[in-house]
Amino acid sequence: MRSRTHRYSLAVIILLTLGGAAFSRALPFAYGLIQGSCAPWDGPAVAITLTAEPAQCDRVKGPYISMGVWRGLPIHAGQTVKFGSGSDAGFASRCANEGDCQRAESGTIVFEKYEEGTGARGSYELHFKGGETVKGNFDAQWCKTRAICG
Repeated sequence: MRSRTHRYSLAVIILLTLGGAAFSRALPFAYGLIQGSCAPWDGPAVAITLTAEPAQCDRVKGPYISMGVWRGLPIHAGQTVKFGSGSDAGFASRCANEGDCQRAESGTIVFEKYEEGTGARGSYELHFKGGETVKGNFDAQWCKTRAICG
């Protein structure tokens, strides 16, 4: 009887450990919003917000990934945007909540599909301090907002 209790206890511990590991992995940021935005110098840009769950244009809850592209506009299907040291094409940040973000050191955004006013689909790979890489695919719906730059 005691042996059976040990086996059950061991099985429960293993299941809890495996379950905890599954929850500690990075969330897939597969949902997205995309809209017109402003570059740091007030020129035109495109802002992309990726979330783990569907979001609304006027309300995004953390965690999320925020990306911006301001070089190579207008964006077109098949375009690859790379940013990082020596590049001023855009940026990406990983955010736990608004105002609690970590900027990526470098990254790549590939637009498989892009239709202004409709949405975009593609993939991303972001590199953070300490060697961590976050990558995945996204499907972003267009948010009809007006960005007034300048």
